[in-house]
Amino acid sequence: MTTAVTIHPATEADHEEIVHILIESYSEYRDTFQQEEQWEHYLKDIRESPSNPYIKQLWVAKIDNQIVGTVQLFETAHKAYPNFELPIDYPFIRLLGVDPKWRGHGIARELLQQCVESAKDMGKNTVYLYTGGQMVNAIRLYERFGFVEDPEFSSESSGGKAICYRYDS
Repeated sequence: MTTAVTIHPATEADHEEIVHILIESYSEYRDTFQQEEQWEHYLKDIRESPSNPYIKQLWVAKIDNQIVGTVQLFETAHKAYPNFELPIDYPFIRLLGVDPKWRGHGIARELLQQCVESAKDMGKNTVYLYTGGQMVNAIRLYERFGFVEDPEFSSESSGGKAICYRYDS
């Protein structure tokens, strides 16, 4: 029987565990990167992500006081992806990750719901996120939650498909 999942704002003391969970949860996609240096760059981004000054909210999911998941929420797409011109003026979710040992317990859904509620607190009824076309488990999760693809902002390149999803509450 699973103990209740609780969602909390992350503290700086949580950053190391957040990075560990993100690396563990995204490692299943390592082989989808065309070159090892792309994967290493992705890992560098993950390691630096909890300290990103543009994060509006950094959440952790806990079970029995152990961090088992995390998610980052940004005020807009431009804050989430400062190197890209994305005219999405809505909260943007990045780096949702759940410890692989804890998958299937509703943790990712709880984290997504927290982002939806946080967006409402910001006066917004829509949230967005990007995922890679190769991330089939993530795509299944998002679609079951109620996210729909926004083809206007999805794109394909030599690096694969970047799918933009939106959720209207």
